[in-house]
Amino acid sequence: MPRTSTPREPPLFRSNDSVGQLRKLNDNYPTPVSLVTELVHRWALPTMMVWEPCSGDGILSDALTKRGCKVVATDIARLQDFFDYTDTLAPTIITNPPFRYIRPFIDHAFDIGVQKMALVCPERLWACKKGRDQLMRHRPSRWANMDWREDYLQKGGSPDRALAVAMWERPHSDSCRYEVWTRSHDADFLV
Repeated sequence: MPRTSTPREPPLFRSNDSVGQLRKLNDNYPTPVSLVTELVHRWALPTMMVWEPCSGDGILSDALTKRGCKVVATDIARLQDFFDYTDTLAPTIITNPPFRYIRPFIDHAFDIGVQKMALVCPERLWACKKGRDQLMRHRPSRWANMDWREDYLQKGGSPDRALAVAMWERPHSDSCRYEVWTRSHDADFLV
C-alpha cells in the first residue's frame, strides 16, 4: 500500500523531463542480459512470488515470468515509487535498484515486510562506514561478484562497471557466503 510522502529529495519523477534527464534523475540503467541470465538461473525458483519494483524496460521481470515466477512489476516511471509503499506486494524482491538510493532501498524493503531479496548492486556496496553499518543490520545470505565487467552505463566501448548481486534468504543472516559468478553463454530463456 503506498504512503503519501517519500524519504528523499529531490522527487524522482518529473513528467516534462526528456528521456535522458529522466534516466539520470531516476538512476535508470537497464540490467545487462548477462546478469539477468545468471541471477534468474542461480537464485529465482519457479514457484516464487516476486515483486520487481524497478522494472524499467521489463527484461528482468520478463525473464522471471519465463522462469515460472509470479511477478508483480512496478516502476517509478509509471508513477509507482517503491518508497511510497508501506506494505510489500510480494514476499520476495528481485531487482536492479537505483544505486544512488540503494541503502535506503534495502532498509525500506525490510521495513515493509520483504522476507527475501536479490539486488544487483555495485561491487563495493559494503566498503565504507555506512556500508558496514548496514551490513550489520541486514547481512545478506550470499554475495556474488561477477568475473566480467559490463558497459552498464551504455557509453559504448570498454566495460565500465563491476557489478555484484546481494541475496537475502531473510532480513539478516548470521553469515554470508561469497561467490564469484562466471558468465553463462546460455541466454535462451530470454528470447
